[in-house]
Parts: sequence; structure tokens; C-alpha cells
Amino acid sequence: MYYNFSMINFEIIESPDANVKTAFKYFKNDLYLGRELGDLLIQDSSLLPSQLMIEIVDQELLVHPQKGVDSYLLNGKRATSIRKVKAGDTIGFGKTVLKILDFAPTPDRTKKTFLNNKLTSMIEKESPRISVIEKISQMMK
Repeated sequence: MYYNFSMINFEIIESPDANVKTAFKYFKNDLYLGRELGDLLIQDSSLLPSQLMIEIVDQELLVHPQKGVDSYLLNGKRATSIRKVKAGDTIGFGKTVLKILDFAPTPDRTKKTFLNNKLTSMIEKESPRISVIEKISQMMK
């Protein structure tokens, strides 16, 4: 089964980890960055195991500091909470800096949205309840 996912494109422009100083393009709705946990692991001793999450919600790109993160830099200014970002913005965390190149949300952002749309269409067709549940169970396999 195919699900639509968003695209997040960024470049690590500064980091003690030479292996990550390049551009990355992820086709995901959310992306975790950290030293030990996440989608992109960065060997930066000043990072926590999970440092930041970048997420597309509707038409916006958001940065979430993870548990234990006191602050990060957004375009060189201190930030302590979830913030909106756009193409061209820089995010500094630890000794690493990334630049958002672009992002593209998709209409069906998540598996939950996909399944909710399928369920709604089945109910609108007046399917008996049990067959709707069976069909959802089959889709989840």
C-alpha cells in the first residue's frame, strides 16, 4: 500500500561530524536528529541522544526541541520552544548548524489521515460495520 509523505530538504553547513556535512532529503512527515537516537545521527558530543524533531504540519515546517533540550538557535537567535521555520532558515544545535533548503507537504500527510479517509469513504457507501472493520484490518497488514 502506498502512502504520501512530505519532503524535508536541508543541508548541514557546520558540524564536528564531517560525515554529515552535506545535503539531505527525507520523504517523511517528521524527522528526528540526535547523537544516538533518530533518523540522522550526528557525532557531536554536545548533542543529547535525541536533540530536535523537524515536522511538517499542514503547510508549515516546525522545529521541536526534545526532552532535556534547553535551547537551540534559529537564525542565530535563542529559541526554547516549538518554532515555525521556512526555507533559508538556519537551526543551530550543539556545534552543528543546518540550513533548511525547502520542504513540500503532501495532501495525505500521515497514515492516520489515509486510514481516516478510507474509513469515511467506506461508511459513506453504507458498508456494514463489521466489513469496515475487516477491511481496515486487512489494510493494516
